[in-house]
Amino acid sequence: MLHDSILTVGNSTIQMGAYNDRIYLMSLAAEDGPAIVDEIINMAVAEDLSKIFAKVPESQALHFLSCGFEKEAEVPDMFDGDDGVFLSFYRYLWRKEQSDKEELDRVLAVAESKKGKGNVSTLPSSLQMRRLGPEDAHALAHLYGQTFKTYPFPITDPDFIRQEMEDGVRFMGVYEDSKLVGAASAEVASDGNSAEMTDFAVNPDYRKMGIAGALLRALEKDCTESGIKCLFTIARACSYGINSLFSKGEYKFSGQLKNNTNISGRLESMNIWYKVVEE
Repeated sequence: MLHDSILTVGNSTIQMGAYNDRIYLMSLAAEDGPAIVDEIINMAVAEDLSKIFAKVPESQALHFLSCGFEKEAEVPDMFDGDDGVFLSFYRYLWRKEQSDKEELDRVLAVAESKKGKGNVSTLPSSLQMRRLGPEDAHALAHLYGQTFKTYPFPITDPDFIRQEMEDGVRFMGVYEDSKLVGAASAEVASDGNSAEMTDFAVNPDYRKMGIAGALLRALEKDCTESGIKCLFTIARACSYGINSLFSKGEYKFSGQLKNNTNISGRLESMNIWYKVVEE
């Protein structure tokens, strides 16, 4: 199955398609609201997609909520002068039913129990970290292909990764000699106010070596030195490791997006964690 398409609606950006069985309003242009709400609902009906997921400024949320969207998470200071909210519209009840809710609650409880304990961020001497560039695209695509059976965006395509870099996504990687063994990225918002910490992958043979913690610290340093104030992640709710990583790194849990993302072979719920950097 092909990945979902990135489209422009007015001056806003959406991802739409059967792969994630959803519309994702990735970036809302202020001039497109509130009319865009009815437009994307009509698009979801026309394509028979079961969910709409929107990341918008809180000041733009009222019309979404009045049209049946539900607030599932909130992140302070995500936008310049405004908080961010994650809203979902479910066209079918099955899309919000979580058969693994008890396990997801256990994952979150374990993560919360580790809050603020800190992550190991010193790498073994055999490993080197650096900012990645277009010349690393093939190695990145290979690592992501090893790590994820499916992914909501085509990160196993080197051309997509190069385009992401060109669009300002910051990739960090850890090498052992010429072998890429870990990577992650920061997707910086167009207003420069926030960054999503994402695309974490570590070769299974190199886990428990502090690679994910080192990558997170390096991305945080890179972002905060650029003046970015709000850091957040959309993490797989079923993963003990990734949720504990952010909890230990002093991120706060904000909410859960039900059955939101096609990753590792199925639709999974995702947890929102955030950190606001004090000036």
